[in-house]
Amino acid sequence: MSQEWQIKNPSISLYPFHLRDDRDEGYKQVAKNARYLWENLADNVGKEFNINELNSLREKLICYKNGDYYPDGEGENLTLVKLLIPDGKTLNFQPITEPDNQKLDGFIYALRLQDTYTADLTFYYKNVTIKVGDLTRLNPEGCLLPNAIQPSLGQTLLLYAAPAVYNTYRKLADESVKAFVQDKQPASVDFRAEGKLFGSPIFEYDSREDDARQRCHILVWLQDNPQTLKSATPAFYSYLMNLLCSRAKIVFVYVEARKKYRQAQQIVGELEKKIRELRAIESEQNREVKLQKLKELLAEVHTKMWDFAQQVRYLQEDRNTIDTNAENYGEALARIKGLCISGDNLDFWQRFLDLAEDKYRRQIEIDLNYLIASQNLFQQSISTVRGMVEIEQVELDREQMELYKQQEDREKKRSRQLENIIFFVGTAIGGGQIFSAAYPLIKDTRIQWQPDFSLPLHPFAATILWSLLFGLLFGLLMLGIAVWVRKTFPR
Repeated sequence: MSQEWQIKNPSISLYPFHLRDDRDEGYKQVAKNARYLWENLADNVGKEFNINELNSLREKLICYKNGDYYPDGEGENLTLVKLLIPDGKTLNFQPITEPDNQKLDGFIYALRLQDTYTADLTFYYKNVTIKVGDLTRLNPEGCLLPNAIQPSLGQTLLLYAAPAVYNTYRKLADESVKAFVQDKQPASVDFRAEGKLFGSPIFEYDSREDDARQRCHILVWLQDNPQTLKSATPAFYSYLMNLLCSRAKIVFVYVEARKKYRQAQQIVGELEKKIRELRAIESEQNREVKLQKLKELLAEVHTKMWDFAQQVRYLQEDRNTIDTNAENYGEALARIKGLCISGDNLDFWQRFLDLAEDKYRRQIEIDLNYLIASQNLFQQSISTVRGMVEIEQVELDREQMELYKQQEDREKKRSRQLENIIFFVGTAIGGGQIFSAAYPLIKDTRIQWQPDFSLPLHPFAATILWSLLFGLLFGLLMLGIAVWVRKTFPR
């Protein structure tokens, strides 16, 4: 039965979204892999379709110079949209003649939406009816799937066709996606929602992979109203591109926010283990060892707290990014609704906006509240450890000062003892020298043992007396000089 399904004038449009700027590198700094989108489009898609204009895409873009990526060539971003092909032209491809003489046409429209590179790469058959199974021609070797394009923010594929032979619209859409994807997508691309746009049914499929570079998002739009093509104006496609870009950013940022939250949770667990080490450190008796351990703990906690605070800041930025893109998405959706005709139903796009504003944003708010509470607790713990370090440092300095004073007192005591010994030894030596000098006088002169004040003083006694007198005077003189020196030249 599936072989009988046919579609007329099918077209496939690829809308990839790739970050041109990297906030981690700084404000408006170009991402290291910014050029990958254009190179993958040229090298992978251009090769599979054998399109010269696509192979030489880098020569056509203003962000390339002499074959090398040159983002400065884009100039100042004075508007939200920057066209990357000179004069804003669409690069049309030479028609590809297939073996059955059918011709495949195509074009690419490259631009920059604020910080994001994107494009409208479209291939289409005109006045041709093909079997659904032949949709592989629009995706040779899966070259239009995320695996080949590798867009950092994700992508959307829009398949448009007029049913020729089919059972139901939904079944036709299912079979079209199956034939287009082939077996080139690792995860299953499943039906998610349906609606009606410009009088024709539109179906949404998604693989819902966390990695944006692998996630396959497909819209199948089956013409069932002659007004559909008339309503699909260039303005509509501009609004659609903005809507899909905002959607890709919301999905990407939310997935990244969940990763950051898990990383922050891991840091919380590591910090809790470190804080528990504080009890063991408090029981340490050696004050020097205790102080060293406290300093090491403080340094480790500081490092982890820095990483933790960084994750919290990123989450806050992600919340703001979702808010901004939800607003942009809502504005684009409102403009598309303004173009709609009677009977259209875009509830599935509105549900995504509600999901972003309610669940996604609310979840990030809950994560932030939990992390900020943990952050406050850990900051208090850091203050406690820092206070303990200061107290232990003061106590250690005091103990060392007391030890120094005790050592100084012992040194002074030993110095006084040494001075006393030197004094007594010097006195003894001096007395011995005086006696030795006076002793010959004892032998040369007879001593009168009976006191007779009429006689002159005995030479021995006079020698002893004058020695003591001059020693006393010399000592007083030295003492006076020492006192004068101390007063005149204080330390």
